[in-house]
Amino acid sequence: MKSNSRKKGSILVFVLALIVFVSVLSVRLMKETTQELRHVSQFHRRDDLRTYAYSALDIVVGVLNEFKLVRGKLSSGQGWGAPLEYAEMLDTSILSVEEDSLDRSSAVKWNVSLIDESGKLPIQNVKDMNLATFLASFMSKEEGRQLVDEEDGRPLVEILRDWQDEDNEERDDGAEDDFYEDLDPPYFTPGRNVETFDEFKWIKGFGFSEDDPDKRGLFFDENGMETSSFRSFKSTFSFFNQDGLNPYGCSSEMLRVLAGDDNRLYEELVELKSSTDAMERQDYFQQMSQLASEMGLKLSDEVRVLRVEISVTRGKSVFKLHAVLSNQVASSPRSNQNSRKKVNSRSMEKSPRNSKIKYPLRILAIRENENLFD
Repeated sequence: MKSNSRKKGSILVFVLALIVFVSVLSVRLMKETTQELRHVSQFHRRDDLRTYAYSALDIVVGVLNEFKLVRGKLSSGQGWGAPLEYAEMLDTSILSVEEDSLDRSSAVKWNVSLIDESGKLPIQNVKDMNLATFLASFMSKEEGRQLVDEEDGRPLVEILRDWQDEDNEERDDGAEDDFYEDLDPPYFTPGRNVETFDEFKWIKGFGFSEDDPDKRGLFFDENGMETSSFRSFKSTFSFFNQDGLNPYGCSSEMLRVLAGDDNRLYEELVELKSSTDAMERQDYFQQMSQLASEMGLKLSDEVRVLRVEISVTRGKSVFKLHAVLSNQVASSPRSNQNSRKKVNSRSMEKSPRNSKIKYPLRILAIRENENLFD
């Protein structure tokens, strides 16, 4: 009898252990299945958000085109800075048809911001002396110095020009292939204009390198992170603006450099730039014209190139769309006179297909879920 009782007890323990094991396994499988379903759902939601993002871009283009047709051109202060509100989409959150109208947590939310690229300096056309001034100003700010010595920026300009030219003749403070060949890993200068902001990471003095005796990067630190100087540089220069400067779109960093050591002038420019008074805006334009002429810059109050940043969210799902728009059909985003590869003039015009569509603005660049700075 005792033997049978022990057998029954062992069987009972085994059955209980099996039940526990199956229960744990079932819970684990249910959890993994739920996570997989959520993962798939996120992808489906992002596909929906992509449609909303491009719809928002169409609204932006429509609003900008309306101002352009009515006013003759786009300029700052016209009221197109909030395109969704102008299109009477005051509530920037909407619900899809299949969702419960009472569940606001599932609403699709839009956020649109416009940045005037024509308020930045054309990076490929800036003069060496002006570029040296800006770089020296960024260096002074990084080091906490009040005075700006333009000579501090000259070596970096020479390094940049050696990176871009096709010869292998090193300037006094420059760096050619001999320098970059000794790095780990080694590489060569491309012999063309810089094409992206990220490319500065590979240029001596701009990017941090353990093999560089200076061991200091103006734009990137030892961890590869962007410095405040690099952020100022990106807000001041553009790869898309090819000609002229819109003073109403200038960054505070640019105003600081143009004002030089005159803090009173800098504060006055900042105040006039943000004014809505017509007389004060005209005064600002005249003062900026005088300062810009000293640097050989040409001013225009027309907004020719705009960066559109769109973010669409629903719950935890996010979709970002960045586009650069030009209202000048014949403009080229990356025309490069010193490049080995010449740009075909025909590629700068609308294709027959696009001419039939008659899209009011030209898309110079567009990216999804990426930061578009160049």
